[in-house]
Amino acid sequence: MQRTLRLMGNTSMDKSDHQMFVDAFNQGKLVNPEDCGHVIATLALRAPRELSGQFVSWDSEECRAFRRL
Repeated sequence: MQRTLRLMGNTSMDKSDHQMFVDAFNQGKLVNPEDCGHVIATLALRAPRELSGQFVSWDSEECRAFRRL
């Protein structure tokens, strides 16, 4: 999907939104979906009670124990 956005998004997206996707790719900032997906799935099964109600990023220190090795 991101590849499609980068290749064809400039015809229908706001220029700054399109550039955000292009820049993320060029700067190597894209995330492997399996990495963040693993954290989300593991949190769904084993999240500690103290994370309840918090917003955490998949790559935050709070989620370090839930990342793939």
